Amino acid sequence: MNLQAILQHPEAIRFPENHIYKDHWQTSKGRARELPSGHCVFYGEHGQRILLADPDGHPLHECLWDDQIHGLPRLISTRMRLDWGQWVGIKPCGLVNTISLDLSKRPGWEHLTRDDLREMAARAMNVDIGTIRFFYRDVDLEIFSDGKATIRQVKDAFYVLQNGSFERVKFMSCMSRMEWGRIDYLPVVELFLSLLPGTGSATFELLRGLYDDQQGHTPRSLQYRGIPAYPSVGAFRLFSAFFTPLVKTGEAPQEVFLDVNRSHEVEWMPSSEYPIRHFDEEQRLSVTSHNRKIHKVTLWDDSAGLSYLTLTASGETRADGRGAQILGRELHLYDGAEHHIMKTKESWKLASQESRHDWKTSSASWRECFPKGLPQISPSRAFSAVLLYPDDSQIIGEKESQPFIFDYLEDFLEEQAELQRCRDMAEHLFLARCEANLGACLKYGRPQRYTIWYEWAEFAQKYAQQIWNRLNRQNILAWLPHFQFFPIAEEVITKTDSPYDWMNVWIPFSMYGNDQEVQQWCWFLANHLVPGGIACVAGPKMMGQLFQKQGLSVIHAEHGESLPTFKIHQAILQSSRLHPELTIWIIQQS
Repeated sequence: MNLQAILQHPEAIRFPENHIYKDHWQTSKGRARELPSGHCVFYGEHGQRILLADPDGHPLHECLWDDQIHGLPRLISTRMRLDWGQWVGIKPCGLVNTISLDLSKRPGWEHLTRDDLREMAARAMNVDIGTIRFFYRDVDLEIFSDGKATIRQVKDAFYVLQNGSFERVKFMSCMSRMEWGRIDYLPVVELFLSLLPGTGSATFELLRGLYDDQQGHTPRSLQYRGIPAYPSVGAFRLFSAFFTPLVKTGEAPQEVFLDVNRSHEVEWMPSSEYPIRHFDEEQRLSVTSHNRKIHKVTLWDDSAGLSYLTLTASGETRADGRGAQILGRELHLYDGAEHHIMKTKESWKLASQESRHDWKTSSASWRECFPKGLPQISPSRAFSAVLLYPDDSQIIGEKESQPFIFDYLEDFLEEQAELQRCRDMAEHLFLARCEANLGACLKYGRPQRYTIWYEWAEFAQKYAQQIWNRLNRQNILAWLPHFQFFPIAEEVITKTDSPYDWMNVWIPFSMYGNDQEVQQWCWFLANHLVPGGIACVAGPKMMGQLFQKQGLSVIHAEHGESLPTFKIHQAILQSSRLHPELTIWIIQQS
């Protein structure tokens, strides 16, 4: 393996502090180690991992370290390459939330200690004191001479690296602080719906690599820890790909893990086999293998923004109407009637022959949800169809605001029996500009017709794919024609005459100051709701008066920033702000 060639790869070394290894490897006092998979790990003079590359020299992640603190090396930043070529990064301790307390009116406050603050935090969060001690160090707790106290909640931050380095970044997500120089627990990412696809696997590829670097002859077990704990089926699957779960009581590990009060009882030991990634820049694809068998294939130029998973034993798709299999030295990819044949590489070290399966094309495709043709989307936009939130006080964007509204509506309707009955019995539903959180607006209990006007094509495509997967799992693909997506154009408001039983409408921020356009939407609602029909509308405060002028009854109204769904978000990102005019309305036609 040509170590110098790997280091010279244009995306391998991007941290300036690591350039010494690229420019002067022979004299840098670094070292390299080849793994059984053929991957190569580079270590710096400090003894810590700085680069992982696949057997063909393609970089997978790069790490930047600082001098040791309290005997442990400190990770400054890390870059990780996703399956479709995008780079993301982690900044340890990159997000800090601060809570200020005034204890001066509390009797005996002069004698309060940091452990007293921890006891208060444990009671407030309903967690055990051991968890509080684990996550809140002495440096995070301060009590001042005037009775004021400060508690800092420190988290590791995830970023999208827009040019592959930390020069231009967008905040993506966060998780509880890790001690990267000594992996001692398994974390779950917060705001996980904001993660670009593949971020979780790339993070655990790094975490497992660092864990292996740090082990002696007897590997130590790890537990999941979180504050608060967020155990989920998705987290269990991700953990299980790299570690083996064990429960001393002999109970099913997943059942114990999903119990929020017992998830820490599951012990995780390193698996002998775990996912291995390979990149092929000539064919512009990446391959993930497990136990020397293909698990997933991603084409970088795929405007669908999806990967290909291996076929089932019966030759059917596992997801998205796609499949992959190895035949001889060829990699066969299927997408409906489309069939791509790519070349395998010896460096992937795949099993010599996998069982052949005859591809069974699905009866319908998610593409049929677009009667006017598929929207034109670049691969980057398709893969990046997630909601990214600011980590500062700037107003949250339009798409990103939708989950707070529609998740709230979903919860609210569950508590309102009559409204829920109207929603369930609706025959024809209209959704306009709701595609950033469309999942909360759809039901699958019975056939219902959905007319969906979309503005953000990549999210419309993403949810069309999710609709297909949901119907396919329930064996009701015959319902697919009931979900029809159309690109929105304001002029169609006056040309549409279909009546609707239920409507969800998002008024764009750009219209908030335009009385004429807002009035036109109010007219549209009044003239297209059937008698007794219901509409849920997100728009400016002024709409309340306009509804009354159109003869529409306001059943319920809430200001956006008062919604409990948004308050939960603020607990993670304290400075978050919604548009000050954003209001949710539930209205009814007389």
